[in-house]
Amino acid sequence: MAKGSPDEIIRLAEAHETRTDALRMRMDEDYSRWRLDEFKDAGEGYRTYTSNEPRTYAEKLISWLVESKMMLRIPHADRQRHERDIDQEKERFILGAFRSADERLLNILQPTIRDQVAWHICVRGWSAGRALLVKRGDRTYVDVAPFDVRNLTWGMGPDGLEWACYKTRKTREEIEAAYDVEIPSGRPVGEDDTIDVYDFYDKTDNAVVMQDQELKASTPHGSERVPIWLRMVGTQPMIQTESIDDAIADFGESVFSNDRDVYDKHNFAMSVLLELSARARKQVVAITSRDGTKTLAEDPFKEGAEISLSEGERLDVIPMMETSREMGAYMGLISGDLQRGSLPHSVYGDIQFQLSGFAITTLRQGIESILVPRIDAMTQVYTQITNLLIDQYSSGSYEAMELSGIDMNRDYFSHEISPDFVRAGCDPEINFVAQLPEDDMLK
Repeated sequence: MAKGSPDEIIRLAEAHETRTDALRMRMDEDYSRWRLDEFKDAGEGYRTYTSNEPRTYAEKLISWLVESKMMLRIPHADRQRHERDIDQEKERFILGAFRSADERLLNILQPTIRDQVAWHICVRGWSAGRALLVKRGDRTYVDVAPFDVRNLTWGMGPDGLEWACYKTRKTREEIEAAYDVEIPSGRPVGEDDTIDVYDFYDKTDNAVVMQDQELKASTPHGSERVPIWLRMVGTQPMIQTESIDDAIADFGESVFSNDRDVYDKHNFAMSVLLELSARARKQVVAITSRDGTKTLAEDPFKEGAEISLSEGERLDVIPMMETSREMGAYMGLISGDLQRGSLPHSVYGDIQFQLSGFAITTLRQGIESILVPRIDAMTQVYTQITNLLIDQYSSGSYEAMELSGIDMNRDYFSHEISPDFVRAGCDPEINFVAQLPEDDMLK
């Protein structure tokens, strides 16, 4: 499929974009919450309040995912000693490959794999990326690159991914430097002086194109399947309703799913209180004069202010507006909804009284209902990446790689690992365990 023309690849990607437009719009709205974009619905001319709750909540979950402990295990019960050594080499290949990929990402000023996967799982509700072993001369390196699923399109077959295409925007200079091509100076570009670039993968080949021009010819990528991982968060399956475009927006939810509407109501209520607080400092005044054009040269509410008025002119302070008596109860209900849909305030250390061990354990269970789906998604992502790299390395197309790292026994290693060991070892099992506060007297 990657052997098609640039127009065919772009048409395929744009068709999937159209079908999943509701999902991408939802991701854009969630990213706006993450960025703490200013609340816009307080009314023109009124003060606005934007809560930091969405980002604080997301960063807490992201930190737990990043700090969770990866448990890598290759079962070898009742096996001979030399077979256990093979499994240990396979384990070291996995750990060394992830370390090598992280070093490459850091060198190009990108966060590590786990950092990026954790962010995407929480803010996007999905995780996607490329996992390849790449030959460059006589050297092979690990290329694990997380993608923003917001800009990824894909097609599914009976056995999984049939193709995937990642769209990015690059300047003319970036494209020419990366792909050693020349773009005619008359080529149209976007409003921000960038061009859409499509990185396309199918089960055998990879091609990079832009509108009406091939940037990288279709070449084998070295994997026996599409070298892309793709995983959504949660247990909801893909369902169909009268409008499938609406249903796709609920498939793979971000951490904001329970509180999207509550955030807006909270910001509106706080904006009202902020406006009233501002008016308490500088109240509205009415000035009576003969022709109605009288204005004040200085602020009448500053200490020691002197106001000069002519005969017949008058300065009246408009009485303060007050919120309804139910405002306090309403704010309490909003706060309760926010906590039930995210994390209790006690997680951030906001504890007004001492809690028992049972109470702390109960709070932990509430945290796990939010955290466990994200931990499961990270486990599945790392499993997919591992399987992609193992399949490629075991194909016999690559020379032995020298890898280093710390194995699960906390022993440092740095040596060549033969593809034969990786091919002969048993299937790995990967799990992540969240490191949450326990009812520990020392903590």
